[in-house]
Amino acid sequence: MASNRGPLRRAEQFDVAQVEQRAVVLDFMEAGYYLDPHRWHRERPVAQAIGVSRLTLLDGTPLQRVEALEEVTIAREVIENVEEPLDPTGRRTRRVSIPMACISLEGKRLCTPIEKTEQRLLDLLKAVSDESLELVSSPLDFSKALRSQGLPENVIAAPRTPIRYSDLTEIAKRNLREAVRYIIKSNEKVFVEFFNRAEPINIRLHSIELLRGVGKKTLMAILDARARKPFESFEEIRKFLKDDPVEVLTDKVMEELEGRSKYNLFAAPSSSDVPFLDYLSVLRGSQKRGP
Repeated sequence: MASNRGPLRRAEQFDVAQVEQRAVVLDFMEAGYYLDPHRWHRERPVAQAIGVSRLTLLDGTPLQRVEALEEVTIAREVIENVEEPLDPTGRRTRRVSIPMACISLEGKRLCTPIEKTEQRLLDLLKAVSDESLELVSSPLDFSKALRSQGLPENVIAAPRTPIRYSDLTEIAKRNLREAVRYIIKSNEKVFVEFFNRAEPINIRLHSIELLRGVGKKTLMAILDARARKPFESFEEIRKFLKDDPVEVLTDKVMEELEGRSKYNLFAAPSSSDVPFLDYLSVLRGSQKRGP
């Protein structure tokens, strides 16, 4: 567990599409967003969202129109370059850059162009790529492939770097709490397991005490109860918190995303000065391994 190796700190760099496969949309801007931290999103459609797995704030190019609070699939936004022949001999060429949305599925790299691209360029790209690339010419066919895998059919192609709370639009900020609440309610088993596995941060402070309304008396009641029988639902935990656990957890996540937290339990901090316990990695990892 996190406390056995001390508080973790946020890595300087991580690839958004490696840690998030689904996200909840916070705002959609058809004409782009002039304050977007990724400059190429300022003049074309862009959406802001929060990842379901790690609560990562992100933005990206939607392949189709999306709505606030809609769940979407996150693809990686990449640039593929091809050398297009300009004469029959192939001695003269020009480099063409093709923005693509890519996702890994069943050992294949499934990709589709973000912008309308001539078929001859896609054929050329396929010819020079390795066998792992499965090229889909249209976002519609891309969505069908995702749907067959049980993923949302609407897609946001996200760059490698996340965004910060301060990068969100006012609309995105207003929708953020509802999106966080939705993620917590939809992942009840993961967040209930936090109450079963949370550990002390140091000799004076326990991770559960970072939640609103939890003092020493409530903490001891929770620890005694879970020692007898692990919690299985929010309803069981509500008896000890005297409040809806979803709202208590939502308050904590919002505090972390807004940069008001001294310790982050769930969301990676934007500042390396904030200790990060990264419980979502631990809890989701234990779910995959099973009991």
